[in-house]
Amino acid sequence: MLSYRVITVFVLAILILAGLFTSGSVDSQWRRLAHTAKSTGAVARGMPLRIMFLGASITRGEVSTSSVGYRKQLRDQLTYLGNPVNCVGFNRFGDDFDDNDVEGYGANCVRQTHEHAAQAVPALLPNLVLVQTGTSDCFRNDDPSNVGTRMRDLINLLLEDSPQATVILSTLVTTPNVDIEPCILSANAQFRQVAADFIHEGKRVALAEMHYDQGLPNRPLPADIGGDQIHPTDKGYFMMGVIFMEKIREVDALGYLKKPVDIGIPNDGNEGREEEDRLRELAQAKHPIDV
Repeated sequence: MLSYRVITVFVLAILILAGLFTSGSVDSQWRRLAHTAKSTGAVARGMPLRIMFLGASITRGEVSTSSVGYRKQLRDQLTYLGNPVNCVGFNRFGDDFDDNDVEGYGANCVRQTHEHAAQAVPALLPNLVLVQTGTSDCFRNDDPSNVGTRMRDLINLLLEDSPQATVILSTLVTTPNVDIEPCILSANAQFRQVAADFIHEGKRVALAEMHYDQGLPNRPLPADIGGDQIHPTDKGYFMMGVIFMEKIREVDALGYLKKPVDIGIPNDGNEGREEEDRLRELAQAKHPIDV
């Protein structure tokens, strides 16, 4: 049964991706994707998903329309399929949706992402964490040769501080900056090894491959990165959202997803933030971050 589900997910992903980017706007591509995905049903039989988008400016969706990146796209698709979703984090960013909580901070390196996660994760206990960070380690030259060690430490923290969590680790998208791209490639090689090690250990970790150099289709190319040479265009962000959704389906097929712990916040992130605000105040008092 498991192998059948995995094959079904794989075939669906190929069918979606094969025709997704041939023509039309991002909006029309999204409508086509949502229509196709509806037939597959809700993730984990409609399990509530408390999602933490964790990282830096690309996680936030900077430079995208309405500053939503791939976050709103994923949330809309999951709720459309029937999953209650609460995006959680101590930051709020994006103008086009209510549940815009995110644990993403501009220009942060992995070590800073780790610091923010240490504050937020034990308080919010997400059951799904999408990690996209490390680009700043290259652009800021923050000891990039050891970024994999820092990523390993970050994922260990996530798994230990939120035992119900499944972690999807993203590799870094390309950059048109020819001086920085070798660092991006090196960081990605380290991240792939980190993910492989956790998977070998039987941990609930998966890798979302975002770089085109692995020969996979519909990954952002240099032309899909904006003028700052860091942030994807809307098309690039959309590609990332499709890849993340494919991996969410994959971890569901593997039986990784677990119900979130009841900490008093609603399953639907649009229903109110009073308890999340209270948890943020407590966490920030207990674990202040100097930023």
